[in-house]
Amino acid sequence: MEQLFIDRKGASLDVEAGRLLVRIPDERPISLPLRQLQIVAISASVQLSSRLLLAFDKAAITLTLVNPRQTGEWLVVNGNRHGHVARRVGQYQLCQEEGWMLDAARQIVLVKIRSHYRALLRYRRQRADLRYVLTGALRQLRERYSSALAATSIETLRGVEGAAAAAYFPALAAMFAPHWQFERRARRPPPDPVNALLSLGYSLIYGEAVRALVACGLDPAIGCLHDIAYQRESLACDLVELLRADVDAWVVSLLRSESLRPTHFSRSEGNSCMLNKEGRELFYPLYQAQAHEWRRYLRRIAMQWARKVLADIRVDDGPVLLVAGETDGEG
Repeated sequence: MEQLFIDRKGASLDVEAGRLLVRIPDERPISLPLRQLQIVAISASVQLSSRLLLAFDKAAITLTLVNPRQTGEWLVVNGNRHGHVARRVGQYQLCQEEGWMLDAARQIVLVKIRSHYRALLRYRRQRADLRYVLTGALRQLRERYSSALAATSIETLRGVEGAAAAAYFPALAAMFAPHWQFERRARRPPPDPVNALLSLGYSLIYGEAVRALVACGLDPAIGCLHDIAYQRESLACDLVELLRADVDAWVVSLLRSESLRPTHFSRSEGNSCMLNKEGRELFYPLYQAQAHEWRRYLRRIAMQWARKVLADIRVDDGPVLLVAGETDGEG
């Protein structure tokens, strides 16, 4: 087991003799070896001991806290940072070089547009009735791809990325049945089940990306496409962009297969849509089964990124690609 999800209000977590102890009222305690865990994700009000946090740090376990009532609100606490200081020093040097940053940001945008394009191609094969809508979006994505190739600044690239998203999401929305009420991408708060699932999925991938970057010695706060911002791991946000189409396709498959249904969602006083308890009990095991592939992809990209940093400051061997490409699966 690499990742553990805890979604039981009132649970308490502690550590004893190298094992994680999860105590839930009126249930038998759960005991797991710390050495088997890499990520512990919590989406409920639980109690944590200080020695647990110290043990997580020593065992390099990442703790991800997600607020189930406030989509987009999360905290990622990493274990011991990688000791390869040269990589971080090189990263700080390269982030001052405008040309290097532009090339890195361009690769991220190109991979994202290409992955969205391939997703829409798959959808068009599946839904002949949506051929007109999907073909129009594909044409716009081809144009945005050409614009990204020609962009001469990161600001321009961000504009191209936004225009590509504006073309992509209406086409994605057509893939969902009307009762899901998904019309456009909206985050704060998510107004419908599809937006709630997308936000939650992106948030979990963000935590995976932070861990992957820290594990290979990079500072996840120093991004390329995403500018440096207070309390944001911008490089992790960059990596999330590479997997958005995969998360989207996975959400399409979840709802099309009725693995989740409208009854698995509820609304808060602010009209924010979210998974209810029954929905979360279904969602997290499904995510666990799917996330293994995404986790490997993020590790591979993070390591390639780290090697490129060393190559470009002439500490390592020859250069490698910053971004290897999209994942092989369809999400």
